[in-house]
Amino acid sequence: MALNFSKIKESVEKAFDDMATLEVATLTNPGTVPIDLATGQSSDIFTSIRQNLSQANLVAYTRFDLDGDAVNYVSRSEEVTALADKHALMVESALETRKTLFNTIVQVVKDLV
Repeated sequence: MALNFSKIKESVEKAFDDMATLEVATLTNPGTVPIDLATGQSSDIFTSIRQNLSQANLVAYTRFDLDGDAVNYVSRSEEVTALADKHALMVESALETRKTLFNTIVQVVKDLV
């Protein structure tokens, strides 16, 4: 089986584009908007959440760009403090996942070259 370097290159470029920005938002849903997290692909879930953002309350938001820019917002509301703590854990986990993915991609490219 011959390697399709064009397809591999395209996949690697897409992965690097995806890794260029890390964005984590923690929202509360007032319960009036049904979001089924058990079915569909992650893109379907994200679309559903984005369509209902006007009915959600932002608890925390973090964004890191590959060029070094960063934004971090945490609500001052005491009633969402526990959610803000969970948000921090999600950001930490997402950063670790990105680091592992980046190292894996670099190793795959080295192995192919």
